[in-house]
Amino acid sequence: MASEFLSPVHRKLMVAIALASSFLSVLTQFLLITAFPKIMAEFEINASEVQWLTTSFMLAVAVLIPMTAYLIDKFKTRTLMISAMFLFSLGTVLGLFSPSFEVLLAGRIIQGISSGIMMPLMQTILFLVYPRGKRGYAMGLAGLVINVAPAIGPPISGVLINHFEWRSVFLFTLPVAAIILIFIFLFMRNVTEQRDTEIDFLSIFLSSIGFGGVLYGFNMIEAETAGSSAMISIIAGFAAIILFVVRQLRLKTPILELRVLKVPVFALVAIISIISFSLLISIETILPMYVQNAQQLSPLYAGIVVAPGALTLAVMSLFAGNLYDKYGGKIITIIGFVLLSVSTLWYYFGLETTSSFLFTACLFMVSMAGVALINMPLMTAGINALPDNLIAHGTAIINTARQFGGSLGLTFIISFITRAAAGNDMADPLQFLQGVKTAFFVAFLFSVTGLLLSLLIKRDRQTAEN
Repeated sequence: MASEFLSPVHRKLMVAIALASSFLSVLTQFLLITAFPKIMAEFEINASEVQWLTTSFMLAVAVLIPMTAYLIDKFKTRTLMISAMFLFSLGTVLGLFSPSFEVLLAGRIIQGISSGIMMPLMQTILFLVYPRGKRGYAMGLAGLVINVAPAIGPPISGVLINHFEWRSVFLFTLPVAAIILIFIFLFMRNVTEQRDTEIDFLSIFLSSIGFGGVLYGFNMIEAETAGSSAMISIIAGFAAIILFVVRQLRLKTPILELRVLKVPVFALVAIISIISFSLLISIETILPMYVQNAQQLSPLYAGIVVAPGALTLAVMSLFAGNLYDKYGGKIITIIGFVLLSVSTLWYYFGLETTSSFLFTACLFMVSMAGVALINMPLMTAGINALPDNLIAHGTAIINTARQFGGSLGLTFIISFITRAAAGNDMADPLQFLQGVKTAFFVAFLFSVTGLLLSLLIKRDRQTAEN
């Protein structure tokens, strides 16, 4: 493998480049949200239309992730990274100079395509560059970098948009992308092994319709009055996914090697990852809603209440990586789900319209500490159960599972807030609080389920070596 011939300095430089690329792609997803009001005013669009700037980004990521294993098998690491960062820069330029909303939307889709390639590629690079005994630390680095982006994205964009126009967000990221692209060109080397593979256009079509359709449907289901088009999209999407799975199992060289799910540890990790990611995005979504709608505080407080927890998630991710290298993934994952179970249950019994801001923020920090102890160690345990030549497929499958499972889990948990207020005024703080408490109880049930499943994880972290 090419990584064996890299000097320690070059190895660290490649890791830094991969992390920086992924950080920028994640940061971009959160930078534009603060600019939505100004974008709506300039292009004369409504809230449902501007939300497509986020939805289209997620759809592009979702469609590309299942294809990354094929791309990593087909193209060299350096070529793929250059292509991904060039696409990101192209999308940024389109956003910066967009004369219409349609052009801006096209730029966001191109950025999403880049992110869909970059995230699994970064994880694959880390797993191949570091030996098994250091992979927990490597994924801790990934967690630190990736989880910092949601914490600092809104403050950065808030400052930029407060002093400049919304296009300054793209102007801020463009030179950073250019610098990273230069470093990729100069220092990135190939660490993946290419193998004979063929592009199967029917598989790509089925995965695009399937994963894109399901994600689109669940993102739009609450926006639809009757929900008919969303349900059609979901049904068609699941049908396409089933056909995609059947085709992958029949192909001699599939674009996504689903047979890795026959490895019990990996399959278990994929399921638990869906639960943990659902809890992460659900809690992050519920709390700002609670602060604004139940406590009647400003959006500023809604942003501040999650900031300490986001930073906790980032720092604890690195800490959890080191713990994994020492103790393995089972005990750390169990502790993580215990923290999530305690915090979600405490939210259910303790939240009131008069709850202190400090109480809410501190309990969120406990939740995020639990998530940090689960996500990266859990993924490391799952990938370590696979041989090196299937790592790209493993990372693609777990990322796909988290993306779609997280979307389904979020929609399911959040729906209890809507159901609790059915037939009532959603602006009523007490009624909204009841919905929030119900949603947190459902999140508690998710946490307990994850805790029980984590008991089945093999204790030995070096699964693949046994």
